[in-house]
Amino acid sequence: MHSLNIMLRKTASHILPLTLLVLAADVLLLIFTNNAMPAGLLIKFLIGVVFLFVGMTLIELGEETAMIPMGKRIGAALLKTGRYSILLPGLFLIGALVTMAEPDIAVFVSQYPGIADRRMVFVIAGGVGVFLMLGVLRMIKKIPFTLTIALLYGIVLVLAGIAPDSIEAVAFDSGGISTGPILVPFIMALGLGLSSARGRGGNNDRFGTVAVCSVGPVIALLLYGIFGRLDHAAVEQTAAHVPVGMEIISEFLKELPLYLEEVALALAPIMILFVLFQFIFLRLPKAELKRVGVGLLFSFIGHAIFLTGVGVGFLPSGEYIGGAIASLPGAAKWLAIPVGMLMGYFVVMAEPAVRVMNQRVEEITVGAVTEKAMMTMISLGVAASAGIALLRVMTGVPLKYFLIGGYALAIALSFVVPRMFTGIAFDSGGVASGAMSLIFLLPFARGAATAVSGSADSVLTDAFGLMALVAMTPLISVQLLGLSYNIKLRRISPVRSGDDAVTIVEFDEEGE
Repeated sequence: MHSLNIMLRKTASHILPLTLLVLAADVLLLIFTNNAMPAGLLIKFLIGVVFLFVGMTLIELGEETAMIPMGKRIGAALLKTGRYSILLPGLFLIGALVTMAEPDIAVFVSQYPGIADRRMVFVIAGGVGVFLMLGVLRMIKKIPFTLTIALLYGIVLVLAGIAPDSIEAVAFDSGGISTGPILVPFIMALGLGLSSARGRGGNNDRFGTVAVCSVGPVIALLLYGIFGRLDHAAVEQTAAHVPVGMEIISEFLKELPLYLEEVALALAPIMILFVLFQFIFLRLPKAELKRVGVGLLFSFIGHAIFLTGVGVGFLPSGEYIGGAIASLPGAAKWLAIPVGMLMGYFVVMAEPAVRVMNQRVEEITVGAVTEKAMMTMISLGVAASAGIALLRVMTGVPLKYFLIGGYALAIALSFVVPRMFTGIAFDSGGVASGAMSLIFLLPFARGAATAVSGSADSVLTDAFGLMALVAMTPLISVQLLGLSYNIKLRRISPVRSGDDAVTIVEFDEEGE
């Protein structure tokens, strides 16, 4: 009960700042423009906050009791078979099947009505499956993560220079979207199980698998753009319907079953895979199976409630506020940039996958890297990405200039920070670009882009790429945290620095 109370307070502390910020922005719009959110949208947002609170609490309970233990056990079991004929197909199926059913993917496609080609989902899923195999092979063969990620992003930048401009932003966005709230905790736990099975030599490789997976869809879609065809339909701009009275409740009740179905599809492949491993390899006792089953139920209900809250309550309010601020006369419209940065800073705090990762980082490093420090640096990174995205909306500066400079800096930092921090940083980029950024920050940018240009078609050129920036900036901010950690360590003990610094936070083989 005590741990549940702590969890509830922590959830509330992550949701409250964003809620207050949205309400403050609405009040300012009312005072200075008399153009505040309609009452129906405001009520939907507040109901969405309640859904968010309940959903995040259940998600965290589910991750701790089911997803993380399952991933660790399956990862260890796959590696202990010693047979690539079992390991590699198993990894591909985990990556591809779960990604195809990932709720974030469905939300991503629905956010961009200009994308008519639904084969994109299969391309993204195949990219995750293939690169999950590559990520695990890297761990087994003990290939340094820094060299791996530098090579992969080098390939990405070359392909981006060849691929059509119409696919570039979509491809970079897909990298963060593919590693969503179902897949991320499972892959992270899978990596922990694999590194534990390798023994102490795998400790520095506990992080980085999510990062490798997130590169897969980018490369896959860039290749698809070069050798295939991605059709675009015209974007239709329609007036938003503002619900009133019981219509508001009916919207939530209408969408909840749809999200229940999506989450069920997302969890089904993991459940089936776990059952197969239970009969073939694991043979866990009934008590532990019951615990996992209860955790899966928590995760199932929690994700459905969470996605309903953000989809029905947060998406329309984000788009409305973004459009209202960007419609301000004269220089006042530039307020969209600082407001968007504040939104980005607080939005990521409510991201379930970010919370899971930060907790695991603090546990594995036994407090050497705290959950609070991780959250602060990731939040600063996402704030920066929101600012850059809205600067693009206002000025039309091409996305590639920011991505090339950002990734070049991130890769350069990877050669001077402790190895484990590099893996943590690149994983952070994948988890930060999740449901909350997708369903609040992106609509904010869409609303601003439409207001600035006066055309919904600008969404395809200006709002595209926001998720790519959200996935990029934490790579820099978290590595700066690692650089600071290393500098402090040098002052304390000059002989314990660089890669040796990581050995201070290497512990037992289970990462506890």
